[in-house]
Amino acid sequence: MNHKHRILAGLAASLSLAATSTLAAVSPQEAEQLKSTLTPMGAEKAGNKEGTIPAWTGKTVQAKSSEARLPPAMFADEKPLLTIKADNADQYADKLADGTRHLLKNYPGFRLDVYPTHRTAIAPQYVYDNTYFNATNTKLTGEVMTTAPNYKGGVPFPIPKTGLEAIFNAMWNWRGADRQTTADIWFVSSSGKRSLSVSNILSESNPYYYQGGRKDTWEGKLRGTASVELTAPAYSAGEKTLILGPVDPINQDTNGWTFLTGQRRLRKIPSVQYDVPFPYTSGVTNYDDAYGFNGATDRYDWKLLGKKEIYVPYNNNNFTHAADLDKVIGPQFANPDLVRWELHRVWVVDATLKSGARHTVPKRRFYLDEDTWNVVISDQWDAKGQFWKNINLLTFIYPDVPLAMMGTNLIYNVQSKAYTVQNVINTAPGGIAFKQLPADFFSTQALERSGVR
Repeated sequence: MNHKHRILAGLAASLSLAATSTLAAVSPQEAEQLKSTLTPMGAEKAGNKEGTIPAWTGKTVQAKSSEARLPPAMFADEKPLLTIKADNADQYADKLADGTRHLLKNYPGFRLDVYPTHRTAIAPQYVYDNTYFNATNTKLTGEVMTTAPNYKGGVPFPIPKTGLEAIFNAMWNWRGADRQTTADIWFVSSSGKRSLSVSNILSESNPYYYQGGRKDTWEGKLRGTASVELTAPAYSAGEKTLILGPVDPINQDTNGWTFLTGQRRLRKIPSVQYDVPFPYTSGVTNYDDAYGFNGATDRYDWKLLGKKEIYVPYNNNNFTHAADLDKVIGPQFANPDLVRWELHRVWVVDATLKSGARHTVPKRRFYLDEDTWNVVISDQWDAKGQFWKNINLLTFIYPDVPLAMMGTNLIYNVQSKAYTVQNVINTAPGGIAFKQLPADFFSTQALERSGVR
């Protein structure tokens, strides 16, 4: 190869490397902030200057539930500091998400009861240790996150530089290792009529969050697995769905199967990604709406808008203790008496549809809690640029795990004036149980065997 060709080859290699756009991890010096001014998860440890957001102490509530299936009641004696309604919403506009402002202005009677802020989120020490490791080791190559040996079960980018890194934090954050949730999904029409979409048992496993790693072939292959068994209504009872989520959902298939009781056979689901409607929420959400956002990121451009103080649903354990569904699920929105709002710092991330890409939701805005990286609010716009959906993801605290997780979701379609309440554990018999689930539980063989009675 002559000198000219070597130059051209070197230029081509450089352009190829630039195209993959490898994003470097932070320096060891920057990572040291996780042991000083930042919490182990990357949040600001200090409170705000007004004193309305306290400092993070690393301690949470010490409470036990009277019912093992429910998170413990918390702060029951506290009174709201203020109430935000349509007539005073403009006064607090800078501390409200877009969707929250829309609900206040367009849903008569909707309100926010704002309580004192409590930074109750904590995680196990090994998750903190792994997050510190990730800060200097985990990278993005294009839109693919490096895993072993560069990633361990924790927040991958606790000091994010881009919107893509922030949304990966939301997808890979601490949710516990395995858990099983018995819950209901309710749909409320624009006329205010409530109907049960499904009752289900959702079993989930997050292989990377096993302390010391899983002892099977999952680790390094799957980011998460989920199995759903329907128990109601009667015509759907026994139907089962299995989803295996890969580490890299852009270049690896996200596989799904369903067992249909009427046909007594197992079927491959064509797609469980992107904007394919999720079948159990009456078409209100898509597969990538799970946990605020889930799955492949390649159809959007992601922009980190920075951090902001806003009112978000938080410390919502008491929501689960209201057993009278007539008092929980109203004709237009969930009962404001039961939804606790607090002032928290959040990362704001915009997702805008890439040129030439297709998705039913061309613009989304995510509000990520700085202490947990949970998506606490997600707003969506349609192809005409009109506001479409507001999703509030209530935060439940489980001190014994310890874990602050996304619990019940309130999904408002503001154009149709219908809404869905997802993961209602108030009246479900099992609630949420944290227990180890064997790998073969999440297999097509197990799905088929369990469906044959």
